[in-house]
Amino acid sequence: MKSQRGSVTVIAVVMLLFLMIIAVAWLPMMTMEKTAASSDYREQQAWYAAEAGYKRAVAALENKNNEWWWITPENYIQTSDSMNLRHLSLDGNKVDQEKIWYAVGIMKGTLDISGTYTPEDNVAYQITSIGSCQGIRKVIRKVYTLGDNGETGGGEEGGGEEVLDLPGLIQSGGKVTVKNSNNTIIGSIYGSDKEDQSGDKHFNNGDNWQGNYTGALKTKIPDNVFEKSFYTNIKTLDVLPVNNNEAFVIGDKEQVYIEWPIGYYKDEWNKGNNWNYQIRGGSGAVLFINCPKNNNSLYLTNGIIGPSSGAPLTLVFDGNVIIITPLQGNIRIFAKGSVKLDSSNSGNPTNNEELLMVMANGDIDMARPWGTVNGKRYAFLSSNANVILENSCNNFCGQIQAQGNVIIWSSIAEYSNKVLKAPGFTVPKGMS
Repeated sequence: MKSQRGSVTVIAVVMLLFLMIIAVAWLPMMTMEKTAASSDYREQQAWYAAEAGYKRAVAALENKNNEWWWITPENYIQTSDSMNLRHLSLDGNKVDQEKIWYAVGIMKGTLDISGTYTPEDNVAYQITSIGSCQGIRKVIRKVYTLGDNGETGGGEEGGGEEVLDLPGLIQSGGKVTVKNSNNTIIGSIYGSDKEDQSGDKHFNNGDNWQGNYTGALKTKIPDNVFEKSFYTNIKTLDVLPVNNNEAFVIGDKEQVYIEWPIGYYKDEWNKGNNWNYQIRGGSGAVLFINCPKNNNSLYLTNGIIGPSSGAPLTLVFDGNVIIITPLQGNIRIFAKGSVKLDSSNSGNPTNNEELLMVMANGDIDMARPWGTVNGKRYAFLSSNANVILENSCNNFCGQIQAQGNVIIWSSIAEYSNKVLKAPGFTVPKGMS
């Protein structure tokens, strides 16, 4: 028994040492958890502040507010220059910049709104809202049109759309070639090289050729544009609710996704690549077509009619598309592959201005006229590859940007920035 005297004390000391080791090991983990929780809290508060700023901007635009003392100029917003940001608290009052605050910038086109400006109907405004909480910042950047519900678009990390501004008729990362000897070219041309095979020698008179484009071309459409999750409230149709001799109508702001081939009218199926339905879309409507996967193009054959004013009908194709149908109204086209606007049927222009935006990650082949000779028609073409204005595109009025080459066969190519300046003709954020 004497040899065991004091063993309880030893065991107690060992247990205390063990508990001390555990406590010391847990202390950094508890500190990290506390820091992470604090960081999450600040990030959430910063996001709430950014949302408050965005919603205040939307409310001010909808209410046709004409006092904009609280707006921060875009150049300060872009640089996040804290000294020049107009910090506002969640209740809209001036606040210490070390606390929770937001700062908002609003642009109409390339101009900041300020002073006593009164918002206009059917005009796209780019809203940028910065939210901050104790040094952590979140940014919401969306394009908003009066009458929209303010819920489309996305934040800093993806989604949403932005206004694109380009200076001339053509911005090319490669060679610009003029082939038709009858060409009339009106507008500045930018490119890395030029070749003039026409009799007019446009590039030699100094009026058009501007040399390399000094800005950054944004021609590649990000992959998320071709994912269903990019679109809010999109619904999938397994069959169309109409016969192929009826118009397929998409309502204002309605979003529809279709897996090709699509069924039509109960249990019948169109197994080919042709789309034989007329498409009619309201303002802000979206039709997303999952194209054939056998490298063939989808053919649109029976008419596409967008709204006569306001936000355009948007068509999204995750493959190649050949459009041999008449086009009318305001239309945007985004394609993951190539786009050919065939000359088979251009359609007669209406009395209204008709605005067309075509953006593709592949080539764009414009083989139909789209210009002022045919009426009030204006276009914007953007390709991450090459753009060709065919001879059958005997007139074109608008703007072109291409990461690759641009070839002009058409007899008239004339500059106009009407499409990029029009409400709703914004481009996806994240383009490169």
